[in-house]
Amino acid sequence: MEEDNDGMDTEEIAVAAYNKVDALLDLLIKKKIISQEEYDEAEDSLWEELEGEEDSEESS
Repeated sequence: MEEDNDGMDTEEIAVAAYNKVDALLDLLIKKKIISQEEYDEAEDSLWEELEGEEDSEESS
């Protein structure tokens, strides 16, 4: 299933990617492959990591 991204601007591509990730997460949770809590913890951890990287870049 190949998609044609010609003619799509950056925002449209980002929205399409977000929608696909959201659908995939919903499916993983519905199939009980991961729990909502596991996803929330992973997302929180990622944000903390990204914020830590920003802080270390600012102090350099």
